[in-house]
Amino acid sequence: MKNLLLVLALTSVVFALEEEEKPCGHAYEEKVQWATLAPTSEQDKIDMKYYGLDFFLNVLNSTMQTEFDILLAVVDTSLDEIQLNFSNANPGVGTVFIDQVTLDGAPVDYRHENNMLYIPVTDNLTEGQLMEVFVDSRTGIAADRDDQGFNWDYEYGKRAIWTNSQPYNARDWWPSKDYPSDKADSMDIVVTIADNMVVASNGKLVSETDLGNGKKTWHWKVNYPIATYLVSLSIYEFHQWGDIYVDANNDILPIMFFTYNPPESPDPSYMTQNYRLVPEMIELYAELFGPYPFMEEKYGHAEWGETYGMEHQTLTSMGYPTERRVAHELAHMWYGDMITCNSYHEIWLNEGFARYAEALWWEHRYGRQGYKDKMKSFEYYGSGTIYVEDPLTQPIFVLDLSYDKGAWVLHMLRYLVGKETFFEIMQTYAEHPDHKHGTATTEEFKNVCEEVSGMELDAFFQQWIHGHYFPRYQVVWNQMGNDLTIDINQAGTIYDFPVMLRINTDMDVIDTTIRVDAQMVSLDLQLQEGDKYKSMIVDPDNWILNTTTITVGVDDQDYQGPIAFELEQNYPNPFNPSTTLEYTLDTDEHTRLVVYDMNGREVVELANQWMPVGHHHTVWDGLDVNGTPVDAGVYFCTLRSGVKRQMIKMLMLR
Repeated sequence: MKNLLLVLALTSVVFALEEEEKPCGHAYEEKVQWATLAPTSEQDKIDMKYYGLDFFLNVLNSTMQTEFDILLAVVDTSLDEIQLNFSNANPGVGTVFIDQVTLDGAPVDYRHENNMLYIPVTDNLTEGQLMEVFVDSRTGIAADRDDQGFNWDYEYGKRAIWTNSQPYNARDWWPSKDYPSDKADSMDIVVTIADNMVVASNGKLVSETDLGNGKKTWHWKVNYPIATYLVSLSIYEFHQWGDIYVDANNDILPIMFFTYNPPESPDPSYMTQNYRLVPEMIELYAELFGPYPFMEEKYGHAEWGETYGMEHQTLTSMGYPTERRVAHELAHMWYGDMITCNSYHEIWLNEGFARYAEALWWEHRYGRQGYKDKMKSFEYYGSGTIYVEDPLTQPIFVLDLSYDKGAWVLHMLRYLVGKETFFEIMQTYAEHPDHKHGTATTEEFKNVCEEVSGMELDAFFQQWIHGHYFPRYQVVWNQMGNDLTIDINQAGTIYDFPVMLRINTDMDVIDTTIRVDAQMVSLDLQLQEGDKYKSMIVDPDNWILNTTTITVGVDDQDYQGPIAFELEQNYPNPFNPSTTLEYTLDTDEHTRLVVYDMNGREVVELANQWMPVGHHHTVWDGLDVNGTPVDAGVYFCTLRSGVKRQMIKMLMLR
């Protein structure tokens, strides 16, 4: 079992690695193969209304007695049986023994097999009819476990019990329709356990009752809709402390912390640093996204047996809480918990939004440069789509895609529609009656964006959510007299996006925006008499996830000739991730600039066009022809112009 003291003793470099590898509580989902990742046809005929979970936990032998009260509504009268996801056995719970199942108070024959509970129903059902299922069960002895589902664990040598149910592990410890598309309207979570233990869970603490026999009962009440994977328990001899947040109406939200160490402990210091940022973070997100979604309950953190965080509704399960992680998990209360992705195809609606919220916090606390630096750290230039095409065979939680590239989608949307409109979109989406405390799809989010902005955004979402890669701009400029011509070519997929250019001349700085929506677009500018082009920056404020190479043209007034054909050594060298290649052409000629690997295979073509005499430079971004980052190693760059040829050797470091 992990020991938090050991974790805290690690170096900051290790923390940074852990931070980036496990931004949320989803690190192990790819290890598990699920029998079904979508509701059955029978499950589609019911709507879950309420779960009552009652646990009697025996810490001496790791067993439990359980009573589950479930209320559901019929949405399709052809329903033949109620089907609930409920594991027969797993290491964290042990073997499950069901003693009785009742339907509307009457015992029924049932089947519990293949991790499903099957309950027959009568004929003559009516639409909207409410049905109550009661399951009386118990478990065998569970193994000590530190993984997904229900866990009997040890921390600091003391018993710790905690759950981790995303994506499909709620079924490990209670019968449910275990999919994000169907939220229960409310829940009661009741735990009876040894009286030295503290039970932390979702919602509002209704009661804490000492039974006088060495046991205590904790009752938490959830009055907001909640997805099954967001239900949690964390049980330990916790230190309980907290803070408050006061909203614009002077209503007070309790902030509750359940920690292994006392808050006055100098180690770990995060309890006097990052935890204290929570009220200010809530204030910022309430301003940007709308009121905190669970004001009638709480927010807080409960430590658990993992080193990362998981956004359990109103009570994040928190491992080592870096500032970034605290901001990320809190943002999920709006996007992920209040509005949940309808299916794991579109997990970016949870993770991309929370990832972007990190950058918004950085903008608030560290200024505009902090925001730009944070977005720079999220850049991803590899393959894959943000939309998870097949959650059955593909990993769901991909850091580079659903998190980082998802955050870039929102960053680019902000640029496209404008800052004021962007935050109006975010608030309208959060308050939308079809989605608030419900679910959403990308199409539904897109519809809100179009409604608020008045723009047609089909192409934007199709390219960035369902498409691979990113724009790759190849820019060529030429000046003849006072006429400056800029040609922007797109290699590979053609994206449609407005691109800002910052053009520096001897006399001026020209900011202009051109819509790049074809393989090549051109811009003609008339400079002042005697003015000359000096340099250019494409997308100077880094609003577009792109790579750009600029081929420097030649001013006819500057050309003195003759000059020598030459490919200069790249710089920097070694390099990571990009390097600059400068070369000189002594004649107007069709020119190719190509990178090869050690085996002589072509990696990427950087130029293949007619070029004028003069000096040119190109930046190689370390990507191959498919936009995938190349491995570390030795590469060769060859310049061919007519019959002339030169080669240099380059070293990529990773």
